[in-house]
Amino acid sequence: MTPPTTLTEIILPDQANHYGTLFGGRGLSLMARAAFVAASRHARAKVVLAACHEARFEAPVPLGSLFLLTATLAQVGHTSMRIDVSGHCEHPEQSRCTSVSQATFTMVAVDDAGRPVPVPPMEAEAR
Repeated sequence: MTPPTTLTEIILPDQANHYGTLFGGRGLSLMARAAFVAASRHARAKVVLAACHEARFEAPVPLGSLFLLTATLAQVGHTSMRIDVSGHCEHPEQSRCTSVSQATFTMVAVDDAGRPVPVPPMEAEAR
């Protein structure tokens, strides 16, 4: 089974909105990046974003905190993959981590001409 992908980003002023928290569009972009990496690792091919489902921001990510993303392969079709991404906010000085976002992305494997190509099936969990 493809292991989860983890990405960590420190939230700097150029990523914040006028409230001093992570701008939602930037957060969504970072979650899509994590989904892209997870899908690429599974497909071992070029992938493109086909859809984003049920994106939720449940709490703000303040300036200077860490945005921790975990992307997990949830389902595989013939040419597509569903990737679940969860985001957590860590305040390094306090060693406190809270859930802040979730989204599901559909990624499609493509060839050099941009046409969909088959992806490997999900491997069964080792027992």
